[in-house]
Amino acid sequence: MLSGITKLLKSLANFLYINKCIVCNKNAENFLCSECKKQINYLSPYPIKIYKKVPVYCCSIYEASIKKLIKSLKFYRKKHSSTVLSKILFEYFSKLNIGKNFVIIYPPAFFSKNIRRGYCHMELIAKEFQKLTDFEIEKKLIKKIKYTKPQYKVRNRKKNIEGSFAVNKNLIQKYKNSSVLLLDDITTSGATIENITDILLEAGISDITCLVIAKAGN
Repeated sequence: MLSGITKLLKSLANFLYINKCIVCNKNAENFLCSECKKQINYLSPYPIKIYKKVPVYCCSIYEASIKKLIKSLKFYRKKHSSTVLSKILFEYFSKLNIGKNFVIIYPPAFFSKNIRRGYCHMELIAKEFQKLTDFEIEKKLIKKIKYTKPQYKVRNRKKNIEGSFAVNKNLIQKYKNSSVLLLDDITTSGATIENITDILLEAGISDITCLVIAKAGN
């Protein structure tokens, strides 16, 4: 009886979501129609910056379809957006030709934000990206220890994010010689990824690559 209900729910989900574009709601396979996919402005497969010898790669510009996909995941609880975003990110990542076996990490949200939203949006993206790469995910290497205002709401992003993340000391030795891939959704000033990079370097973890979905204007 339970399996029958599960199949019915899956069929309903397929009908409601899988055959619809998350961005424009037109008929589409795999959550994104061809027209909305054309709107994605991919960046070149080179770092947008080097921060303390750490390359920062960015997949696209925060506009059009990418902007709507990220907003739908962060603010409107459309979890399927994480599947689309991870595929877009993987398509870009594949062009980089970095032959490393990475450990995936991401900036965790403060626990109250996760409770309010019902999930950590970057964790969903990381899990979907892991399916495509088969890289390990370490959810506990970085901790969010202080509540901060959303970066887009503050002028001094560096000051806002300062001291809000910490490295899990119990895991430093395990990952000291690992290649770490730091994923994030949006970079504007670079304050978040630079802050996390700083605390990783201070902990002795030096092989770091940053990979961001979209770059926004200042």
